[in-house]
Amino acid sequence: MNSASQNFPHHLGVLRSRMLHPTDYELAVNYFLEEFAGDATFVRASEPEQMPHLVSVLGIVVSKAVGRRVEVENALVSYLREHRFVHGNARADGRIVFFFYFEDADSGLLMLIPGIRGQMEVARFHLKSGLPDPRWN
Repeated sequence: MNSASQNFPHHLGVLRSRMLHPTDYELAVNYFLEEFAGDATFVRASEPEQMPHLVSVLGIVVSKAVGRRVEVENALVSYLREHRFVHGNARADGRIVFFFYFEDADSGLLMLIPGIRGQMEVARFHLKSGLPDPRWN
């Protein structure tokens, strides 16, 4: 557990393949929380990065989950540059938002805690095709 930094290519590959599963995103969520979230070396290897386009998309995804427009606040975006992997956290509507994004796959996952219908909501998102129309998410 919490060993992602011991072999970034392997663990990021596993995380990516689980995230790209067609329906079961929780496979990726569980792996991220087990292998990455508590890994201090992973956190130190990542650099703070300003990514307003990513924060905008997170706001759209969270707003859709909540059912009304909400703002993403206090976003902390970190970039594991060598592996083109972005991760971080924020707050929105009194909830915690965790996220990660693979630039090369143009795919990421957002976790909203607590969720609207349960303990957590999970949503996959994309950036490079432009800001999504919230009606299509």
